[in-house]
Amino acid sequence: MTLPALLLLPVLCAATPTRVELVFGGDVIPHGEVKRVATLHARSGAKPAEGGAAPSLNHDGWDHVFGPVTDVLRTADVGVVNLETPVTDNKKAVTRELLFNAPSAMAQALASAGVKVVSTANNHARDQHPTGLLETLRHLDAAGIRHAGTGPSKSAAWEPVFMDVRGVRLGFLSFTRWLNGFSNPKDEVGAHVAFVPYPEHRHLRGLKPDEAEAAVRAAAAKCDALIVLVHWGLEYKDAPHPDDRKLGRALLEAGAKAVIGHHPHVLQPLEAYPTADGRRGLIAYSLGNLVANQDRFYRHVPGGKGSAGDKRDSMLLRVSLVRPEPGAPVTLEDVAVLPVWIENNAVGRARKEARNIQPVLIDRELEAVAERLAALAARPAPLDKAARAEKAQLERRQASSQHRRERILRMLPMGFAVASPALRQREASVLPQASGAGGRVASQSAP
Repeated sequence: MTLPALLLLPVLCAATPTRVELVFGGDVIPHGEVKRVATLHARSGAKPAEGGAAPSLNHDGWDHVFGPVTDVLRTADVGVVNLETPVTDNKKAVTRELLFNAPSAMAQALASAGVKVVSTANNHARDQHPTGLLETLRHLDAAGIRHAGTGPSKSAAWEPVFMDVRGVRLGFLSFTRWLNGFSNPKDEVGAHVAFVPYPEHRHLRGLKPDEAEAAVRAAAAKCDALIVLVHWGLEYKDAPHPDDRKLGRALLEAGAKAVIGHHPHVLQPLEAYPTADGRRGLIAYSLGNLVANQDRFYRHVPGGKGSAGDKRDSMLLRVSLVRPEPGAPVTLEDVAVLPVWIENNAVGRARKEARNIQPVLIDRELEAVAERLAALAARPAPLDKAARAEKAQLERRQASSQHRRERILRMLPMGFAVASPALRQREASVLPQASGAGGRVASQSAP
């Protein structure tokens, strides 16, 4: 063997790090208008020759609802969202403003979109009673979606989800701090929600925070990387509840790699937290809504603060877990966000234009608008009336999207990156060693 070959041998034999990518989204809420949008976009195939109903070609229109973020979820190893609703096919199910239900087609569409794990522990888990809670789990199982946070018994509700991805054992544990005034059954057998009530609700049956920490510690010992999904905080507040800051950090100290929060329906800050033993930890206090019909009458006003549209601000959080070599511990590495805006044309749509509600990637939207404006600018002057109207409409959309992007990114501490618009070509960003919850983005990628 020649000397150059000997020098190359250590390089060729070096272990390649194992990387597992997760993408987290916010609350999926099937408000009545969201269901209507799915129905309006449903497509069916030909009726079977032997009779019966025509098969749906797009899960009764729900594929359309999740369509703009599907490629992001599918390119991840594991896509995760908070399922803020029961899933039942009960035609007599009562639904109204704060009482939710979704058809099984929505669960199937989530699976098709790339969602592999959902959190079911939230304040709407019991909206269709204990029977609806259990039916939800059956539909999720049928769709191939793993679920954490509810179950047919207390132990089942607190049972983590474990899955292996390229030799990395992942764990997901879910619980809620709100249950809309309900309590779990006295008997440990029966439909349960993993519940850790706030001090003012301690009379309701659930675990105490230190017991939840013990559950996290036990689950973390059984996997390489544990993610805790928590339904907590105050609705429509853009700052975390003080109790949740304390609890989130305690869960990381107990062994979780990241704590992902839901419930406020608006974005709250991300926090990089170094544990006492030197591990990098992440807390996302609230990812906001991913699909919902809130703030539907919002219009962008130049120079305005824009808080009236905060319930439509969202993000997809991309997290990489890395094992540098076989047998080494798994660490939390790069973290990046994709700003998301819930498109909702409740106002301003053209006559006969179909109602639409979808989560859209803002950077992708800005690229498309910029391309169209460039095409209009390349036309010989003067522009005709239709082109001038289109240009004005595109400029308004561009200004609105840029403003929403800025509102979303204010939730990022120093050192967090904005994922590349190319999606598959992610910007490398290592979590800072020091907590920076009150900071801002140092630099942002161009839209």
